[in-house]
Amino acid sequence: MAQDKYFSSITLTFLFLISHFLFIIAYDLEPIVDPIVDPPVAKTSYIVFTKNHDYVKILASVLGSEEAAKPAILYNYHEIVGFSALLTPEEASRLSDQEGVLHVYEDRYLDLDKGLEVQINN
Repeated sequence: MAQDKYFSSITLTFLFLISHFLFIIAYDLEPIVDPIVDPPVAKTSYIVFTKNHDYVKILASVLGSEEAAKPAILYNYHEIVGFSALLTPEEASRLSDQEGVLHVYEDRYLDLDKGLEVQINN
């Protein structure tokens, strides 16, 4: 009987030491995945009105390079001097301060009025 108590106390001590050792190892390990410092900001479409047609150069002054500016431009307007681009709100704010930029507007999607169609179908 005394041998069973002795055996169980040795077992408990062994389990305690192993769990303590594993806790120390796990605490000292660096995380496998680095935590995200700043989550990425979603880019939205902005309409930019300018004084000239140097769209890539104007956008490169904010994005850092012409290689980054070219894929960001969605559409070049021909009737007006301007373009549409995917930008973060911060980039759009900085772009509005650039020389040669008249206005920067966030693009909005508007639903067409379906009033007549609803009346016909009802």
